Amino acid sequence: MLPRQQHVLNALAMCAAACDQCAALGLQDSPAAYHLRSFRLSRDCADLCRLAATFVAREAEHSPHLLRECAELCRDCANECTQFDTAQHRACTEACRRGEDACRTAFV
Repeated sequence: MLPRQQHVLNALAMCAAACDQCAALGLQDSPAAYHLRSFRLSRDCADLCRLAATFVAREAEHSPHLLRECAELCRDCANECTQFDTAQHRACTEACRRGEDACRTAFV
């Protein structure tokens, strides 16, 4: 595996884990309406990061398409998480920003 692929896989794994933790936090708090979008984006982001990583790992032909979408979702999730001032949301924001960057640079 090329170092660039490994970098993308690592970033996607970290993003998925941070988003899973953020979503779990949303379940612990009663999901208020203002928290619902963050919860949903975190779940979607984690799922898409895992799927994109699967495609990258097997060098699938359509990896670039998934990576583009994953970069967009990571960006949206990070932007949403910046609205909440908890350690979990800050960690999710940082991981999503790294995931977005890794996805964008992977298909350049």
